[in-house]
Amino acid sequence: MRIERIVVGPLFTNCYLLESEGEVAVIDPGDLSLELTSAIVKADLKYILLTHGHFDHAEAAEELRRFGGKLLYHRAEREVFLAFGKSPPEADGYLDEGQKLPLGKEELLVGHFPGHSPGSVVFLWERGKVVFCGDLLFAGSVGRWDLPGGSFVELQESLRKFISSLSDEWKLYPGHGDPTDLAAEKAHNPFLRELR
Repeated sequence: MRIERIVVGPLFTNCYLLESEGEVAVIDPGDLSLELTSAIVKADLKYILLTHGHFDHAEAAEELRRFGGKLLYHRAEREVFLAFGKSPPEADGYLDEGQKLPLGKEELLVGHFPGHSPGSVVFLWERGKVVFCGDLLFAGSVGRWDLPGGSFVELQESLRKFISSLSDEWKLYPGHGDPTDLAAEKAHNPFLRELR
C-alpha cells in the first residue's frame, strides 16, 4: 500500500492518503490544501476516514464528499462536533471496534481508543505493521484529554491496551508530527513509561 502524508491546516495536522490497486482512502482531512485536492482528483476515492471529530482533523470531510467516497467516523464523535458548536457531518456509516475496511488488495482494521475524545479510533494496516493513530499517541507525547469529551483515565486505559496489543516494530503515523515506532515510544515517551 502506498502512503502519502500531507500536512494541512493551522495546527499542521497530518492527513494521510492510502492507495491500493487504484482505490484511495483519506484519513483526517483537516483542511483542503492544493496538494490534497490535486491528489484526490486523480484518484478513486473510496473512504473519508476520521480518527476523531476535532476541527483540525475533520474540517474538510464534507467538502471531500464531492469527490465520492464514504465518510466514516465513530458514533460517539457526534457529541464532540456538537460540543464545539458544529453539526456532525452526515456519515455514510459509523466505525466500530474490529471493523474491517477493504481497500484494493489491502485492509484496514478499526480500533477504538477513547480518551482524547470519546470516539477516537485508529486504523491498523496489519500486513504492513502500520497504525494511523490520530491524536492517541505522538512521538514523545500523547493527545490532550482536557477538551470536551476527553478523559485522562480513559486515555491511560487506551494507551495500556494499545501498547499491549502491538509488537515493538509497528510504525506509528500520528495526527501531528513525524512518524515513529512503538519501540521508540516505549523507550522514550514519558507517558508510556509511567504505564509500565
